[in-house]
Amino acid sequence: MKKLLSILLCLPLALFMPLFAGALTGGEIYVSPDGDDGAAGTEAAPLRTAAGAAERLRGSGADGARVIFSSGRYEFDSTLALGADFPKDVTFEAAPGAEVSFSGAHELRGFETETLGDMTVFTKTLGDGVVFRSLFDENGQLPVTRYPESGYFTVKKTAPEDDMWTPDNAPWSLTLGQRSFYADPADLSFDFRNPGDVQVRILHYWHDELSFLTGCDRTTGKISLSRPSTMVIRDIDRFFFENVFEALDAPGEWYLDTSENKLYYVPREGESPEDLTLYAPAVETLIAADGVTGLAFRGIRFTQTDWTLPAASDGSYFAQAGMDFPQAAIDVTGVVTVANSGGVSFSNCEFAELGATGVKLLGGVTDSSVENCVFRNVAATGVFAGGSNCLEGQEGYTARIRVANNLITGYGRKFFCAIGVQFTFVDGGEIANNEICDGWYTAISVGWNWGYSYNLTKNIKIRDNLIYNIGQGWLSDMGGIYTLGVQPGTELTGNVIHNVAADPGEGGYGGWGIYLDEGSSDMLVEKNLVYACGSEAFNIHYGENNVIRNNIAALSGDGQVSTGTRGGNTVQTAEYSGNIILTDAGSSCFTHMDKPGHFTDKGGNIFWDLTLGENVFCTTNNDRDGRMPLSKAVRRGFVKDPVVADPGFVDPRGFDFTFKEDPAALAEGFEAWDYDAAGTIAGTTVGLSTPGGQTKYNDNAEPTLTPDPDAEYCAYCGETHAGFLGAILAFFHRVLLFLRELFV
Repeated sequence: MKKLLSILLCLPLALFMPLFAGALTGGEIYVSPDGDDGAAGTEAAPLRTAAGAAERLRGSGADGARVIFSSGRYEFDSTLALGADFPKDVTFEAAPGAEVSFSGAHELRGFETETLGDMTVFTKTLGDGVVFRSLFDENGQLPVTRYPESGYFTVKKTAPEDDMWTPDNAPWSLTLGQRSFYADPADLSFDFRNPGDVQVRILHYWHDELSFLTGCDRTTGKISLSRPSTMVIRDIDRFFFENVFEALDAPGEWYLDTSENKLYYVPREGESPEDLTLYAPAVETLIAADGVTGLAFRGIRFTQTDWTLPAASDGSYFAQAGMDFPQAAIDVTGVVTVANSGGVSFSNCEFAELGATGVKLLGGVTDSSVENCVFRNVAATGVFAGGSNCLEGQEGYTARIRVANNLITGYGRKFFCAIGVQFTFVDGGEIANNEICDGWYTAISVGWNWGYSYNLTKNIKIRDNLIYNIGQGWLSDMGGIYTLGVQPGTELTGNVIHNVAADPGEGGYGGWGIYLDEGSSDMLVEKNLVYACGSEAFNIHYGENNVIRNNIAALSGDGQVSTGTRGGNTVQTAEYSGNIILTDAGSSCFTHMDKPGHFTDKGGNIFWDLTLGENVFCTTNNDRDGRMPLSKAVRRGFVKDPVVADPGFVDPRGFDFTFKEDPAALAEGFEAWDYDAAGTIAGTTVGLSTPGGQTKYNDNAEPTLTPDPDAEYCAYCGETHAGFLGAILAFFHRVLLFLRELFV
């Protein structure tokens, strides 16, 4: 017996792992950075990695197990794949009070000092083939070099000799597959060191092209790209370069030379090469779950991942040409991806300093949620959900997704056209009480079907979200909330949106608050406060049978409500009732009025101009009517039974839209609501430690209108008159306007 016991004690511990696993049903596995994946996985003998814990669980049948992580940084060498052999209802969670990071990066130490001209830099020689596109220190992501250091250059002219298609044979009117363009030679101050390392970003329409440089002729200004442009490049488009050796000059900046496998870094004050630790990512996706049930993550920080150029994967001509899809950074991978799974949840997690989309819930995901999480400095979208445009029960069917009480800030940091929260094809779900800000494109996007054909997406409740300071002048054609396609049961309620700004330059357009784009139909838009947007507060491209009632549209740059920007609308896009429409200095209340009947004013809408009082104006799509007083819009049949009255806001120019008195008397009982209910919920914890409900609805609001209080808008000539001579001219124009009104 003693001999047998001696033999057993000498056997490798790994042979007994099935015994440990068998004892885990409904139990706990402990993990620590100081642990050992060959240990028992107990609190006294923890494992070392998430992969080790997953391997212990895989095939064990340990349903309901908890994987508990001690404080520390857990580096991922590769994607952790969890499949159908993984137990049900497993939770990966931080131990009470622990700070746990899942990182896709490895430490870089052992820097050397070099001199470049009169500048000191730290360098490190890397292994062969080591390439990364992001770099981090302990405080976050470090800036790669950029040329120019701020602002941008403008395309001087196109290079049709290199285009894949001509306007006559292009597969889409907005693409030519351009593989080069001409810069102004005066902007090219030096020859690029290793042009293949240089990234080129071109900003246009609603997409930012990202390529690598394959050639640069400083004499002609010709810039050659590593792949064709997805959207047409114009001679008004902006562009700039990144990862440029010659631009290495500011503390904290870095440049990677792949030809000599060398990293260059400009030190900050007080840093020394022997003590410096940086983090270079090697992984894009940390977790990939497919076919799991009840998987949960609690209190985990996902961080420090890399990015690669996305490419369209749908078999379209975009994919065949090596392009990406031209909208919403749809092809960027996820840091955490989930497919064909049910009951997956993320709560009180943080997704920060990431090279991809934070959470991507793909086809076949049902009854899953992302709640109480923080997303900060994310390269692409915060949360994506969507599968196939199919019927229930078919492959790719995605349903009942909840994204609630999250803070999403600094999204789209590498892929500008990314979204805060995006649902493509989702049957039923909720996007509620999120605070979404500081992005360069749309905050919430729901639907992925242009037009009136079958659309799985429906019954999505988009409520009580606080959205502000998005767009910021980079791209065009965006909304605080953006929808597509026929969506019965989808409701937009209680949202507060302000400061949406599109590209202000030539060719730029469309920074809307709520944007019902192509085919958006059968939706309810109610009790939303939208103000200080660059374009209209509310916009419909085309659609039908939408109900827009009891909203406030105020003080936006191009007008307040665009009733349908597609000319020749033949169906009723929406019916409007009981909305407060507040203008200033003659900005338009309704814009893009095509003809009576393409929208329905059911009456009771409240109109007022802060400067001109009851002198409120509309605009039409035809040259004959152009701008018109509200009275004429009534006679022409556009507007019905308007209420022209001061709504009685406390301080609208200061963006305080609370009422001085009960507004029920305004028009058939306008119903007020609490704007401060939008955004994260007070009393909750968001992410690891952020208190909910900290941002008030009108914080960080900036005016888009700067009216002259002494000026008077003239409906006759469309100009603003000020001063004594202006007053005389305005008088004669009022006479002419009166005469014109008599005969029209």
